[in-house]
Amino acid sequence: MKHIMAAVDGSDPSYRALEHAASLAKKIDAELSVIFVREFIVGRKDVYPVKNSDEIQDIKDKVNTIVLAAGDPKSEVIIIKSRTAAFSLLETAKDKQVDLIVMGASGKGGIGTFFLGSVSQEVLKKADCPVTIVH
Repeated sequence: MKHIMAAVDGSDPSYRALEHAASLAKKIDAELSVIFVREFIVGRKDVYPVKNSDEIQDIKDKVNTIVLAAGDPKSEVIIIKSRTAAFSLLETAKDKQVDLIVMGASGKGGIGTFFLGSVSQEVLKKADCPVTIVH
């Protein structure tokens, strides 16, 4: 395993997933890509970000803290602007030829996604590589 991708969305489960991914990357000397998909909602006259600039900076700071605490594995942070997080995560994983996707589970959707978030669920079903879900 040479390349691990961790998906971060600012939630506690995603930070726990990053801790797991960073620790594993350090142990096996793998490259770590930390992906944050900055989602947007398209309105009739404008495009609205789901998270504001301060929230984005808080996420970047927390990511850097976690990566440093894991022993600073070879890593990069990628922020992608998109309307669909799952699609962007899958495309990035394919483009970067990652060997493992690590992401948090958070049930923010309806009954069908109660135990596993809808983004996690879609990535788990459609990824070309193994996916680890961290609770």
